[in-house]
Amino acid sequence: MDNTANPAFDVTKRLRATSPKSVAIHEEAARVMAAEIVGTVEIACPVYIESASGSRLTDVDGKEYIDLTMGFGPHVLGHRPASVEKALAEQITRGWHWGIHNPLQHRLGELLLEAAPCGEQVVFCNTGTEATMYAIRAARAFTGKSVVAVFDGSYHGVHDYALLVAERSSDRRNPAPRRRGAGIPSEILETVAMLPYNDEAAFDIIRENRDRLAAVLVEPVQSSNPRTDIGPWLRELAKVCREAGVLLIVDEVITGFRLAYGGGQEYFDVDADLATYGKALGGGLPIGAVAGRTDVMSVFNTGSERARPIFSGGTFSGNPLTMAAGIAALTEMRDTPDLYPRLNGLGDRLAEAINRHARQHKMPVTMMNAGSMFHLRFAEGQIRSSRDITSRYVKAEHVFYQHLQECGVLVPGIHLAFVSAAHSEADIDAVAAAVTASLDTLRNDGMI
Repeated sequence: MDNTANPAFDVTKRLRATSPKSVAIHEEAARVMAAEIVGTVEIACPVYIESASGSRLTDVDGKEYIDLTMGFGPHVLGHRPASVEKALAEQITRGWHWGIHNPLQHRLGELLLEAAPCGEQVVFCNTGTEATMYAIRAARAFTGKSVVAVFDGSYHGVHDYALLVAERSSDRRNPAPRRRGAGIPSEILETVAMLPYNDEAAFDIIRENRDRLAAVLVEPVQSSNPRTDIGPWLRELAKVCREAGVLLIVDEVITGFRLAYGGGQEYFDVDADLATYGKALGGGLPIGAVAGRTDVMSVFNTGSERARPIFSGGTFSGNPLTMAAGIAALTEMRDTPDLYPRLNGLGDRLAEAINRHARQHKMPVTMMNAGSMFHLRFAEGQIRSSRDITSRYVKAEHVFYQHLQECGVLVPGIHLAFVSAAHSEADIDAVAAAVTASLDTLRNDGMI
């Protein structure tokens, strides 16, 4: 194939030519690391970041970008907010890890429980993955039942019980799970059921399996399918679970402190038994948490009357540096009345501009958003769930993000993107212009 006549080759070549330091680091890292920490480099030209501030990132080659990654979601206030930076600077003079309890843990816990509609007690851990793993373990211990149900298109971390996807050939209203990747034992399929998302058929499956279901785990907004019309379905799900004696775990790792201060539970008025947190809760530092009803949370307490409490723990769980950052971030979020209306307005402004352009030019593109979190989908027709996303435009999507990078806008490899309080309306308009220009280039090249 003659790459010199290939538009995708052209943009890749230009990006690599202007990113010599990033390219060199990537080649060096490939000799040392089996995989880098996060697989963000789905684009042909890697990017390595040297500094960040507000809505911007600067890479090792000195190129500045408007950032829509926002650390994969934690930076609701933007990069390096003054309140968090001050709290970290003060704490680091006292120490950053002891293992022994510190007085900041219950202070962040109080802030979380004030915000979490289902929160009566909390347990801290280090990641969202740990949080959902612990919540599943707690639900099984509390109910004495073994099976947990997740939804087609969901994402709950990287432990074995979360790494399941639906067989594309299976019935959309009764999806069959399969393991995502190697190394996950087949026995997992005996303890995790899969439900259809945004579909009332899920309610019948829950009722039919009530005697073996410990819990149903759901994202208030699926990261693969962000939307805000899901409230009535979520509230009915909570009602069905309650009537069936099945715990409802709401996974707020992404939506917590992003959709609203009270997360998706507040935004959609959903009653949960347990909720999991991560990302924004730590003010940009690693964190996870499980919050919920006191009776359910009692399974964590080795001093309770329960005969067999669950095991939990972690060397860095509740460490003082993360606690200090989280306290500062949550306090600012709580005390900024216009934060969430403004954030959600910025997200809507961006989605409206891009969708208007796509409609006008009959492009097979939809910007899905739930407030400040959004996902650009290359798909035709109505998108009800992630099953509606086809692979027809995979190459075009791949090249699109390279054009966007060349325009000075960074979106993560997972393509779920975020805006922050540090983004201005001018930033949003610049992103919209970059997205539409990149789409126009794809169309002119015959890719869409």
